[in-house]
Amino acid sequence: MTDPLSALLEGTAAHARGRFDQRNGRLGSSTTVHAVHLQRWLGEMLIPAPGCHVGTGTWDFTRFVPTNDPVTCGRCLRSPQVRQAAADHVSPQLELDLVSPEDSR
Repeated sequence: MTDPLSALLEGTAAHARGRFDQRNGRLGSSTTVHAVHLQRWLGEMLIPAPGCHVGTGTWDFTRFVPTNDPVTCGRCLRSPQVRQAAADHVSPQLELDLVSPEDSR
């Protein structure tokens, strides 16, 4: 049986992982977008974190917020593994057919 505190913390970590599913992240109000990797938090619990391992300056991992924006962090983009993971996170933008039937004449 798991103790209540461990269950609460694991639930918090699982919620954070779910928020970043197939997404990139940014730290607080920063405009830099990071690739996401999972890092060990407490014990064996994993939480989303910047792929470049940049320091966050806090224990508050909720400052790392999910985004669908493409990765702009130079450190993240220099790593082939992180670059590939970032590409896998961003779904392609829907292309719209903006040509009217009259324009195709």
